[in-house]
Amino acid sequence: MIENSSTRRIEGRTVAGISLMLLAIVLFSCLNGSVKWLTQDYDPLMVVWARNMGAFAFMLAAFLPKYGFALFRTERPLGQVVRAIFLLGSSMLYFFGLSYMDMATGAAIQLTGPLMVTALSVPLLKEQVGWRRWLAVIVGFIGALIIIRPGFDMRWAALLFLASAFCSTFYAIFTRHLSNYDNPATAATVAAAVGVIAITPAVPFFWETPQGILSIFLFFLVGILAGAGHFLLTSAYRYAEASTLAPFSYVHLLGAAVIGFFIFDHFPDLWTCVGASIIVTAGLYVAHRERLKIRSETISRKNKSD
Repeated sequence: MIENSSTRRIEGRTVAGISLMLLAIVLFSCLNGSVKWLTQDYDPLMVVWARNMGAFAFMLAAFLPKYGFALFRTERPLGQVVRAIFLLGSSMLYFFGLSYMDMATGAAIQLTGPLMVTALSVPLLKEQVGWRRWLAVIVGFIGALIIIRPGFDMRWAALLFLASAFCSTFYAIFTRHLSNYDNPATAATVAAAVGVIAITPAVPFFWETPQGILSIFLFFLVGILAGAGHFLLTSAYRYAEASTLAPFSYVHLLGAAVIGFFIFDHFPDLWTCVGASIIVTAGLYVAHRERLKIRSETISRKNKSD
């Protein structure tokens, strides 16, 4: 009876984590659509600043009444700052990439992030990665090369998305680690605050007053979407295992393709579709092997305890 209750509790937390992840992806898709719209007329750095300033304001309004100044109290301050810097770098590179290329291409290349996490888990987390997952990682990066096409009609702006995925990888690693120490509200607020502090001194060099109600609205919206999205993402990792959530991150590609098609009349070309399919397949296989590994380790620990 106790075991059934424990199982139901775990299943409930897993469903909650998946739901939070999917909701975060919806918000991120809307965020990237807004960014794509704004970067057609405004400097991407201005959009990055608005994203961080708006997210910070959202965090203060949502969480300061509940937590007070304890909202800024973190058990791992240096780790949270480093995490925030990687998030800022990922956002800047991604926003610049969106000013040159379509959303689906950016989303496809960004999905190499989970593959990078697997590769970097060996030197950084001292994890063991079998030959099957290494092969999947290599195949996934071949998919990225098909999209970027080095040496053959190379798409230089795609490298911005690849660099963004690299920063996002370290952001994800720090998020997983720090979720054991700080609550999601603190993590998201500190990340936004670091972004504001880093970019604000440069604002006079790229400032341009927004023109039109739609642009003003979108500048406010990007901050809210970013703040809420990263809060939900951080919360998802507290409820479900990373290997469980990983497959659902690929829904982002669908959201980018839909918004890109209906709003911007962009549809990825054949080679982008081929490369994206390879990346998604490799990523799903890595997630599958990760689940099998965790299940095997859980059974092994249970047998030893018995």
